[in-house]
Amino acid sequence: MFPLLTAKHLFFVLVLSLIGLTYWIVIVERDDPSNDTATLEEELHLILNAARLADGSPDPDGSPGDMGLPVKLPDVLPPNVRELVLKGWNEQGLNQYVSDLIPLHRRLPDVRDAWCRGQEQERRRRNVGPGTLPRSAIVIVFYNEAWSVLLRTVHSVLDRTPTELIEEIVLVDDCSTMSHLKGQLDEYIAPLAKVRLVRSSERLGLIKARLLGAKSTTTNIITFLDAHCEVIEGWLEALIAHVANDETMIAIPAIDWIHEDTLALNAQNSVKYYGSFDWALNFQWRSREERLAKHAPNSTAPVHPAAPYDTPIMAGGLFTIHRTFFQRLGWYDEEMKIYGGENMELSFKAWMCGGKIQIVACSRVAHIQKRGHPYLLEIPSSFGLIKRNSVRLAEVWMDEYADYYYETFGGREKRGDFGDVTARKELRERLQCRPFRWYLEHVFPEQFDPSKAVARGTIQFGGELPNGYRLCLDWPMKLTLVGCHGTGGHQLWYLTKQGQVTREDHCLDYDGKELAMFRCHGLGGNQQWSWDPQTKLLKKLTYDRCLQWDLELSLVVCDPNQPKQKWLMQNYKPNNL
Repeated sequence: MFPLLTAKHLFFVLVLSLIGLTYWIVIVERDDPSNDTATLEEELHLILNAARLADGSPDPDGSPGDMGLPVKLPDVLPPNVRELVLKGWNEQGLNQYVSDLIPLHRRLPDVRDAWCRGQEQERRRRNVGPGTLPRSAIVIVFYNEAWSVLLRTVHSVLDRTPTELIEEIVLVDDCSTMSHLKGQLDEYIAPLAKVRLVRSSERLGLIKARLLGAKSTTTNIITFLDAHCEVIEGWLEALIAHVANDETMIAIPAIDWIHEDTLALNAQNSVKYYGSFDWALNFQWRSREERLAKHAPNSTAPVHPAAPYDTPIMAGGLFTIHRTFFQRLGWYDEEMKIYGGENMELSFKAWMCGGKIQIVACSRVAHIQKRGHPYLLEIPSSFGLIKRNSVRLAEVWMDEYADYYYETFGGREKRGDFGDVTARKELRERLQCRPFRWYLEHVFPEQFDPSKAVARGTIQFGGELPNGYRLCLDWPMKLTLVGCHGTGGHQLWYLTKQGQVTREDHCLDYDGKELAMFRCHGLGGNQQWSWDPQTKLLKKLTYDRCLQWDLELSLVVCDPNQPKQKWLMQNYKPNNL
């Protein structure tokens, strides 16, 4: 047995060494036009096929990652390969080594619901499709993107989109510094029909770079993609068909997931969610189950799960929009810096100013969600930039609800310098947009409304502590008490009319044994509490126990005379009970 294991390990070392050598040849010597590319690809195919056979992974046509299958490297890698893998993670936020092993023209399965193909056939009967639908310009912004990731994005569009629907593909280089994105890229795309490269001489940031690309086009319909996507058959036709007759519609594809490590396609859940946000203005996905359940009993014509559906917030990088509507909405806020917040701003003003945003479930685009934000790697104080952008949109679009966002970082006085928003407020006035409260009530009624909270702010321990020290309930690193800091964040809690003690869509939960934080379910039970402003007791109703702190949190028999069971809550509003 031992000799067999040794031989297998040696085989893997040999295979991976050959992969590393071939990777070096392909990447480092790619600039040399005299290289025999066909020979290199043939050698790479043979090496990877040997590795595939050793691993037993099923690849339909023998190429790595074909049909969205994962490419898995062994746990033990030679030092040179491990170094390349780590370099890719650090620079790209994904396994670039694996990406470079996958063909630029890799196949993906058609993951659309059969209903979608029926809709496509119905459009054909009405003579609506490629040739009759308007064309779209496709804008793709990149900054120091990996060669294989960027070009696989481009080729997926060219390979799986009818040419009659593409006016042009505009690649916007946001002043990349990597050598492969200079002359080498110019030469590569030169023979590609309908692909145009726009270069910025200075770093603009994602927001302004998208605008540079959009304003360089002339089509009525503009589609935006990130530079690390792969589109699925039928993706663009479904988007264009949805917005062609309604210029106030913003169409979003259902966003499938390409695993950042194995580059496997996961297309199981994308149509089960819509976009939402928390009060720190972080984008989140939320399940459609509640919306579908509410719609079903009242509907005489059931809506198919694959039909387009409303989303209060767009994820940001992938959407189709009419130029005239984008322009009327003031494009993006050009005083926003680099990245972050632009998706919220466009979403709020689209809904509040007479438009609509829908996810078109028959349009499927697979996207790599990179670890971290490589786009921000060289930007100092990137968190501060995102906060600045978010404060700008809050000042213009959120009315009195802006203060609930400000509470997440300590209040209005800590907004910092967010620039002049006069022109954006004038835009809103000119468009006669609805109030933010209307948006919450009609577009996103599922969102928790802080103005209706029974209490809001810190939950401070009311027992005696030395030297006036204060402790506050803190989560999510660990549900515990830490020193009160007064800047919101992990110490900002809400007590709802339903008795939930909640933050970030999670609720304080006690099942009779363990106190923990779980996703809020709205059913009371383990998540139903009451707070008495007189006794300061925080009681778990179903167990008639009270929260106590004695070096650790526990639920014990309630005792109004026990200081360790005293809790102080802020902004108590009994009228909200």
